[in-house]
Amino acid sequence: MWQKLFDAPWPDAENLLPMPVQEQAAEKIRGYWRARGWQLVLGEAVIWIAATYQGVPSAKGYGLLALLIGVAYVLGFLRAPFTWLMGSSTLFLLQAIVVEGIGPVTALTFIMPYTFAGMLLSGRKRVVVQSWCMVGFWVSLIYGVLPGVPQLAPPNHLIISYDILLAVFTFQTLRFLNHLTVAINSAYVTEEIRGQSQHFLARVSHELRTPLNSVLGFAKLLGHRELGERERRYVDQIIEEGEQLNRLVSDLLDSSHLSTGNMTLRLEACDINTLCQAVAEEHRPALKDVRLNTELAPMPPSINADPIRLRQAVGNLVSNAVKYTSQGEITLRTYQRGQLIMIDVRDTGIGIPATQQALVFLPFVQLDDRRAGVGLGLDIALRIVRLHGGDIRLHSVPNEGSTFTIELPLTPHP
Repeated sequence: MWQKLFDAPWPDAENLLPMPVQEQAAEKIRGYWRARGWQLVLGEAVIWIAATYQGVPSAKGYGLLALLIGVAYVLGFLRAPFTWLMGSSTLFLLQAIVVEGIGPVTALTFIMPYTFAGMLLSGRKRVVVQSWCMVGFWVSLIYGVLPGVPQLAPPNHLIISYDILLAVFTFQTLRFLNHLTVAINSAYVTEEIRGQSQHFLARVSHELRTPLNSVLGFAKLLGHRELGERERRYVDQIIEEGEQLNRLVSDLLDSSHLSTGNMTLRLEACDINTLCQAVAEEHRPALKDVRLNTELAPMPPSINADPIRLRQAVGNLVSNAVKYTSQGEITLRTYQRGQLIMIDVRDTGIGIPATQQALVFLPFVQLDDRRAGVGLGLDIALRIVRLHGGDIRLHSVPNEGSTFTIELPLTPHP
């Protein structure tokens, strides 16, 4: 009842942000504090110097306050938001208690750690920081009017200087928080839409797979019967298109599982040469005017990997090379560099302009709409490789070709 009546700044009832968005907010808040917090320290130091120069009584006390605010600024460099927010709010409270006349403005500064706590902390830590900010808020307002309380009594111009410094910094921070809220809201909505869309894709893919398997099964049964030439072509076309659609459904499911973190690797000792040789043999029958060469390292060490998923990633890169290479050659190469096993897929295809290379790994993005597919192969390959603790590099020159390089660590990925 009292909360509704006074609309007081009580601790938030639940976490404000999901974890991925909370991490994004933490980076922006730390960046802001490092870029702007020094202004507060500089202002405190200038006030201390002015008090010393003008012979204000107890001038060393103002120097101590400047030092405390400097400590609060340094705490913001730590990746420990609870320590930073508790420490900085405590130091602001000490300043309000020590200096007469600045309590009301200092009380407003507790809006900063209170709001930061709602964005950076979860559970009990958030409640502790926000509760402490509430205590600091009321103590800053009330402490100065208590009778017989010893405080530094600066002249009015120093009080006004403190008030301006704290008010301006608080205003700047509130403006930053306003922009951050808009950015976080956009990120949160994007995260929600991505999750819902991936869930939708998974459900649709499952619903498509059952009737599709039935169609393919009956088409293959028909293929075993005695058919005329025209009927045989029809059945073969059904099977070919059905297999292509089946691969598309599989890609949609894999993309959904990778995006939601539901894909689990089954790690075992994997011979990278055997895997690449199998990928090459799988793709060679479909090639006409293009040669598929293999350059395999002699006796490379085994790696700890999921052979099925890793073969899928390499196969996707080779399929991409086949799609964009109409003549020349594709080379599948393995070698070792330090503690990394490298797999190159090099082609002599159309190449990719530098301005578009960052787009090729995005899901549902195709730089050439005339090609078959929906733009998931490279995205799936990259996600699978990163699940193994590796990465994929791209080097490409338009009209000369592209090289996709998979980097895999030799040490087991946790």
